[in-house]
Amino acid sequence: MQYKKPKLQSAKSKPNQVIPDLGDDVTPWLILDALENVAIFTLDENDDVSYANQLARKTFQLTFNPIEKHFGRLPTAIHQHIQTEISKLHSEFTLQYAYGSELRTLKSFVIVNTDTKNHAYQKLFYMYDNASQVHTEAKLRETESILQTLINTSPDYICIKDGNNRWLKANQKLLNLFQIKTDEYAYRSTHELATTIHPVFKAAFEYSEKSDEITWQTQKPYRNEEIIYLPQGSGKILDVTKTACFSDETIREHLVMYARDVSEHKFIENQLQNRSAILDALISCDWLLHSADSWHTVASAVIQQSCLALRFTRGAILKFLTPSSQKNPSAKILYEWSIAGFVNPSRNLESINFNDARLIRWKEILENGNPVFCEINDLPPDERALLKQHDTTCIAIVPLFVDKMWWGNIIIERCYDSEKTTSQELGSLMAIGRSLSVAIQREHTGKNLNLAEIAFDSASEGIMIMDTNGNIIGINKGFSAITGYSEEETLGVLPLIFQMGKHALWNALSKEGRWSGELTNYRKNGEQYNEWLNITVVKNKDHQTTNYVGVFSDITEIKRSQDKLYDLVNHDPLTGLPNRRLLNELFEQAIKRAQREERLIAVLFIDIDRFKSINDSLGHLAGDKLLYAVSRRIKNTIRDSDVVGRLGGDEFLVIMDSIQSTEHAAEKSQKIIHALQSEFLIDDKELFITVSIGISIFPQDGTNVDSMIKASDIAMYHVKNKGKNNFCFYSKELSKNVEERFTIENQLRRALERKQFEIYYQPQVSLPNRRIIGAEALIRWNHPELGIVSPAKFIPLAEETGIILHIGEWALTQAAMHAKSWINESSDLKSIAVNVSGVQIMQSNFADTVYGILLETDCDPALLELEITESTVMQNTQHVINTFDQIKNMGVRLAIDDFGTGYSSLSNLKRLPLDTL
Repeated sequence: MQYKKPKLQSAKSKPNQVIPDLGDDVTPWLILDALENVAIFTLDENDDVSYANQLARKTFQLTFNPIEKHFGRLPTAIHQHIQTEISKLHSEFTLQYAYGSELRTLKSFVIVNTDTKNHAYQKLFYMYDNASQVHTEAKLRETESILQTLINTSPDYICIKDGNNRWLKANQKLLNLFQIKTDEYAYRSTHELATTIHPVFKAAFEYSEKSDEITWQTQKPYRNEEIIYLPQGSGKILDVTKTACFSDETIREHLVMYARDVSEHKFIENQLQNRSAILDALISCDWLLHSADSWHTVASAVIQQSCLALRFTRGAILKFLTPSSQKNPSAKILYEWSIAGFVNPSRNLESINFNDARLIRWKEILENGNPVFCEINDLPPDERALLKQHDTTCIAIVPLFVDKMWWGNIIIERCYDSEKTTSQELGSLMAIGRSLSVAIQREHTGKNLNLAEIAFDSASEGIMIMDTNGNIIGINKGFSAITGYSEEETLGVLPLIFQMGKHALWNALSKEGRWSGELTNYRKNGEQYNEWLNITVVKNKDHQTTNYVGVFSDITEIKRSQDKLYDLVNHDPLTGLPNRRLLNELFEQAIKRAQREERLIAVLFIDIDRFKSINDSLGHLAGDKLLYAVSRRIKNTIRDSDVVGRLGGDEFLVIMDSIQSTEHAAEKSQKIIHALQSEFLIDDKELFITVSIGISIFPQDGTNVDSMIKASDIAMYHVKNKGKNNFCFYSKELSKNVEERFTIENQLRRALERKQFEIYYQPQVSLPNRRIIGAEALIRWNHPELGIVSPAKFIPLAEETGIILHIGEWALTQAAMHAKSWINESSDLKSIAVNVSGVQIMQSNFADTVYGILLETDCDPALLELEITESTVMQNTQHVINTFDQIKNMGVRLAIDDFGTGYSSLSNLKRLPLDTL
C-alpha cells in the first residue's frame, strides 16, 4: 500500500499496512514494518494514530480506518499514561502493558514536532522491550547494513538528503561519478559540495539545487533527463528521479534522488539522421579495406568518403614516425583529401604536438582509444586558438592502434559552419577508424581478420548476411533490436524482400551489384514498421557471387514526419481542404484522364460576396469560422469524385472530373448557391451570405491548369459586376472586357499625375431673370488615345481600386478654386455643386479633408455644395450623420443626389442637415 504525503490509506494486498510513497523505492519502510521488537507510531494533532508499524498495530490492536484515514485512538489507559508523561515534558519513560497473561515493560521515547507557535502537530513514539534491547539494536544495525548494501549495489546513482538539502547517504557509484570521497560529503549541502568538486560539475550541481527546490515545492515526484559533463571531455545522460518526503504537509524530512545512466539508450535513439549516407560510407569503407590487397590502395578513398558522408571539408591519415610519448614526436601525412578550393591540411596537421600543454586533455582521450571531437565555439580559449590557426571550425580525431600502440590518427576538419555532427556520425567514423586499424594490423601481422565483425559490433543498424539463395546465415545485434527476432529464429530464413521476388531487385543486383529501397516490414510482436534496406552483392576473386549483405534502418519516425509535412504543405490549415499547390497537382491528373477518355472537366471558381465587410465588422476570428463552415457545406454538396480546395482568402475552387455536359456544372453551381443561402450561426450571430461562381470548361476554355483557373476567375468577376449571387460560364467576350478593364485601370492610375482630368461645369439658371446663379462640377477624363472617357466607365473602377480618393480630392479643390475666382466676377453666383463618392464619405477623415481644401483655396464655405447619392446615405447612417454635421458646421451646403432611388426613409433624412434634395 502507499503513503501519500501526508495522508494514509490501507493496503490492498496486506490489510492495515501503511508505508510512505517514495516512488519505486519502499525498502526502508518495509524494513520498519518488519521490525519485530520495536513499535513505532505517530499521533497527529488530534491524538489519532496516523502511522503505526506492524508491531505497534499488533501490540495496541490498531485497525486502519480508510474513511478517516487514521488508526483511531490508543487504548484509554495507555493514552492517558502517555499524555501524563508528555505533560511532564518527559521525552523518555517506561510503559507497562498486559500482553495476554504476561506483563511487559516497554522503554518509550517520544519526539514532539511543533510549529512556530509551539503548537504540537505530530508526536513520534519509539518503544521497545528492554529485555530485547540488545537484540533490537543488532537488528537495527543489520537493517542499516542491508539498506546500505541495497544502495551501494544498486545499478543507479542514489543520494538521500535531509530537509536542508544536506547529503545524508550516497552510494559509491554516485561518489565515483563526481569524484567525491566517502568521508567528505556527509551533512554538507549541494551548494557546499559544488565548491570542492571539479569545476566541470558545477553547472550540474547548480541545476540540481534548482530541481531539488522544485521537488520540495511541488511535493510531487520530479523526473528529467540531465546531461553531466565529465572532466575527460565526454558526458553522461542521466534519467533523474527525485521524491520529497514530509512529516506533514510543510515539514521537509528527506529527499531521495536516484538516477540511471541512459547515455547508451539516448545514443541509439539519435542514430536515424543521415542514416543512408553514413551506412553507405561505413559499408563502402569496410568493404574497400576488406577486399583490397593493401589498405594503401584505398586509403585516399576512405578519407574522401568519410569527409563527404559526415560533411567535412578535408581529412588525412597521419602516422607517428616516432613514439607519441616523446616530448616532440614527429608525424607524417600518408594520405589526404580536401574539397576543391580548400587547402590540404598536411602542414598544419603534421605540426600538431599532442604533448603540448594545451592538448594534454586530447592526448589522454586519444590514448584511451576514444575519439576527440571539437566544435570551436565549445572549446576553452587555448584550444580554440589552436583551431583558429588551422582555419578550422570543427575537428574530429580518431586514433589508430597497431599492436595496442597508438600508431596514428584519422583527422577530418570542417572549415565552414554546418549542422552539428551527431553521435551516430562520430560512431561511424570510429568504426571506420577501427576498420582501418584492423587493415593496418592485418598488413603488419599477416593475419586475415573479418572486418564485417567490426561493422557488426559498431553498427546500430540491422545487418544480415545471406547465402546465394538469399537464406540468412548471420545477423548482428542491431537486427534483433529492430525486429525482435533472435539469431536462432532467423538462421536459414528467406527475408521478405527475397520472398516477394521483385524483378527490379534482382535486375539491380545483377547489373549494379547493389539495391536500395524502402520496405514495410513487421516486428516479431506484429508491429508494422518502415525500413530503408541496402543490399550489396559479395563476390570472390573470380567475380562469382558468394553472399548478399543487407543493411537496414528503422525509418518509421521519419516516414511519420514526412506524412505530417506533406499534409502541412498540401492542405489549407484553416479548412483542411487541398491548397493551391495540391489543387494544381490534382487538376493536372484530372486533365490527363480527361484527355485519355475524351471527357469534360468543369472548374467552379467560388468567391464569397462582401466577405471583407464581415471580417471588418465581426473580426477575423469570426471570418475564419465562417470560411470553415462554408467549406463544409461546399464539400457536402459535391460528389465524392469531385475535388474542392481553398485558393486563399474567401476563394474556393471545385474541380468536377468527367462531367457529361455543361448543364451538370450549372446544376452543381445552383446547388452550391442554394446550400450557402441558409443562415450560418457564428458566435451566436446569424449570418447570411451569397457567392459568385465562375465556370470554365475543359478543353474549350483552356488546355492547362493556369488557363482554366484564369477563365473561371474572369467569369466569377463578371458575376460580381452584374450583381453577385449567381453563376456565369466563361466566354472570350468576358476576357476582352477584363483586358479593357485592366487597361483602363492602369491608365487611370497615372491620369491624375499626367493632368488628363478636366472639370466641366453645368450651369444652374434662374428662369425669371435668366441669370446663372450656380453650377454643378462634372469631371471628364480626356485620354490622349481613348479620347473623352465616360465617368460611367472609370468612376466605378476608381471607387473599387481606391483611386477615387485622390481624384475626388483634386476635383473638390478645383471647384473651390473656381468658386473663389468666379464670385469676384458675378455677385449672382450662389454655389457650385460637387459630387462626392460614397468611398470618400466613408473615410473617417473626410471632414478634415474638406476643411483643409477650404483653408488652401481660401474659398467661402457657403459657395460649396456637396452632393451625395441617396444609396450612400443608407449604407452607414450614423457615420454619414456625424460627417455631415462636421461639414455643415463649416458652412458648406449639403445635398442629396438621385433622391427617390435609394429607398431611404423620411425619418433618416430628417436626421441629416440637408439643404437640397
